[in-house]
Amino acid sequence: MGKNEVHEKSWDGVLYPLPGEKDKVVITMSGSEGGLGHAERLAHFLQDNDIPALALGIFKTKHSERNLDRIPIERIYNAIIWLRKNGYKNIAVEGVSKGAEYALAAAIAFPELSCVIVKTPSWFYSEGLISNRPSSTSCWSYGGKELPFTPYKTRKFGMAKMLWEAKEFNILQVNTDKIVIPESIIPVEKIEAPILMFSTSVDTVWPSRESCKKLEERLRENNFSYPYRHICFDYMSHMMMEYCGPKIRWFIKSERQYPEECAKERIEMGNICVDWIKNVWKHVDKQEISNQQT
Repeated sequence: MGKNEVHEKSWDGVLYPLPGEKDKVVITMSGSEGGLGHAERLAHFLQDNDIPALALGIFKTKHSERNLDRIPIERIYNAIIWLRKNGYKNIAVEGVSKGAEYALAAAIAFPELSCVIVKTPSWFYSEGLISNRPSSTSCWSYGGKELPFTPYKTRKFGMAKMLWEAKEFNILQVNTDKIVIPESIIPVEKIEAPILMFSTSVDTVWPSRESCKKLEERLRENNFSYPYRHICFDYMSHMMMEYCGPKIRWFIKSERQYPEECAKERIEMGNICVDWIKNVWKHVDKQEISNQQT
């Protein structure tokens, strides 16, 4: 089926199309590594399951910023406009890690996104990073203004020491026990679309299970009228990509110790994603919806 590179004035992406299928499309985004590599893996999986997708680079691409610092939420809106001009009708967004944080902010700002899938999200907007150090600014901006953010407690990351002590990629100590700024809490209830959330109980980047529970609580307290669901896995790492590859076992203990269990969970996650996109999203009636929770 192939893929097509897209280079526009303010964004870069890779389209994974399907011949004659433009009823739905998913914009995929990855995390703090930037670029398009992981976003492409997400998009490729969807294409292989009969869903067209656009991998969007939110930073560290030819036409975007080099650092995770005040990235404009409008970037995805420009991609939405491009997809609409090219005949795509219903547009969903899927993000992993920092891409999930961006996806939530984008869905709040742009109701054109009619389905939201977030993997290992945060429940608040965080401080940005410049050369792997806190930027003293937000990760995101909208309308030329920074979104409110919660800063890191640590102002200098001893990454090598943390990795050596944990014997794996484990940066939980810089992403836990933060004093969360109330204004930075993501108002997820403002989204006008079904929301599917994935987390893991063995996350070594930040506590995604607790984050999803916080997001669920907020949806419940605000009587969110669209379907939402949270699935937490037991073995899979923070890198929630269906096409993850074996190299992840080199630097994540759970992936190394439980490869078969992680593989099974990725299959399950992929099946749930495809079902959500093809069925739940398709049959949503905005006037009469009952919450679907687990």
